[in-house]
Amino acid sequence: MIDTHAHLDSSKFSEDIDEVMKRALSAGVTSMYLPNVDDESLVRMNCLQERYPNHIELMLGLHPCDIKGEWEKILDRYDKLWEVNPSAFIAVGEIGLDLYWDKSNIGEQIQALNRQLDWCLKYDKPFSMHVRDAWEPTLKVLRERKCPELNGVLHCFTGSLEIASELIDMGHYLGIGGVATFKNSNVVNVLSEIGLDRIVLETDSPYLAPVPYRGKRNESSYLQNIAIFLSDKLDYSFEYVDQVTSDNANRIFQR
Repeated sequence: MIDTHAHLDSSKFSEDIDEVMKRALSAGVTSMYLPNVDDESLVRMNCLQERYPNHIELMLGLHPCDIKGEWEKILDRYDKLWEVNPSAFIAVGEIGLDLYWDKSNIGEQIQALNRQLDWCLKYDKPFSMHVRDAWEPTLKVLRERKCPELNGVLHCFTGSLEIASELIDMGHYLGIGGVATFKNSNVVNVLSEIGLDRIVLETDSPYLAPVPYRGKRNESSYLQNIAIFLSDKLDYSFEYVDQVTSDNANRIFQR
């Protein structure tokens, strides 16, 4: 299995990352894709990849909640990293729009998003996109940028069937994680309509742990719980969920 979005560089794993990795591998999770958030996470991610080069892949981008201060200078630095060694990164991420915490900088967030989407096209990379309380402006950007060469994963997808269908029609994939197991989640209902052809699995560790670990620290081994839950609710075999979502991840991330 492939955990397509996990913040294993988080300080929440600083004391037991080796045990976390062992549990993930024992659960059949052999690859973990780490999205960048800011300058500090980039340093930690590089160290972790050096430690586990056969299991960890890195993304490079600036999280929408970090579009503040000297964000343009940060993107200037990342631009140079992409130019020097684009093969070092599997995707552009974590990028996107977040209006939950701050609506005042929507213009800057959109500007930063478009600049980072340019990297996808320039370096032939998919994106990993964060959307929180921002579907309308996100869809507007994606509609304006729609082209066969631009595609990626809408991470932690919890949108409606209509949004899911439009994103899939654009050529994108949906990242499904622990939220799907929550009691009031609508994710399973959406998946029952669209199937798994454009679905990848993720944990978003250390956040959003699936039931029965909800409220605790999430980790990549819990990807198995998410797959088991989906196989049960959608009446698929576990092997089918594993195979299809892994094939999808390999396709979108060009592995």
